[in-house]
Amino acid sequence: MGTMSKVEKELDRISDEFDMIQEENRDFDIANHLAKIDDLPDLGQIELYDYDSDLTVVTQKGMEVIESLVDLYLSEFGELQSHPYIRNKVREDALVYAETLFLQKMTRKNLLTQLRQVDNGDNSARMHEVINQTIREIRENSKFSSAQRTELEDYYKRFREDLGEVAVNFKTSKSDSTTDGQIVDSKKLNDLISEAMKKKRG
Repeated sequence: MGTMSKVEKELDRISDEFDMIQEENRDFDIANHLAKIDDLPDLGQIELYDYDSDLTVVTQKGMEVIESLVDLYLSEFGELQSHPYIRNKVREDALVYAETLFLQKMTRKNLLTQLRQVDNGDNSARMHEVINQTIREIRENSKFSSAQRTELEDYYKRFREDLGEVAVNFKTSKSDSTTDGQIVDSKKLNDLISEAMKKKRG
C-alpha cells in the first residue's frame, strides 16, 4: 500500500508538472522559431525528371539516323525502302541505337548531378572517385555509340552492294520495271532481298 502511494504521488507530481508546462507555453507560437522563407538558401525549383520524354526524343533521333542511312544506301532501289523487312529492320536498329543515346544522356545527367553535389560542399575523396568513374563511362559510351553507328553504316552499305549485284538478275523487261530500271513488283522485291541476304551469309 505504501509503495502504491509513492507511485500515485509521483504520477500526481508528473501530472502537475505537465499542466504547469502547458500553462507556461499557452501563448507559445512555433512560427516565431521557424526559419522564414527569406532566410533559407535558394534551393531552386525541384522538378521530377521526365524520363519518358527523353525516351521519346532518343527514339525519334534513332529513327532519323537509321532512316537517313537507309535513304542514303537504298534509295536507288525505289520501292525497296518501304518493304516490310526493311521497315522492321529500320525499327529494330533505331531502338537499339536509341538505347545507346539514352544511356549517353543519363550518364551525362548523372555527372551533372555529381558536380552539383561537389558545388554544394560534398568534397570527399569518394565523391571525386565517383565523378572520375562517370567520366570514364561517358568516354566508353561515346566510343560504343560511334562504333555502333559505324557498324550500322557498314551493314547498309554492304547490303546495298549485295542488292546491286543480285538486282541485275531481276531486271527483265520494261513492263516489270519503272522507266529508270527500279524494281516495283512485290514478288521481285521479296526475291531480291532473299537473294541478297543469302549472299550476306555466304
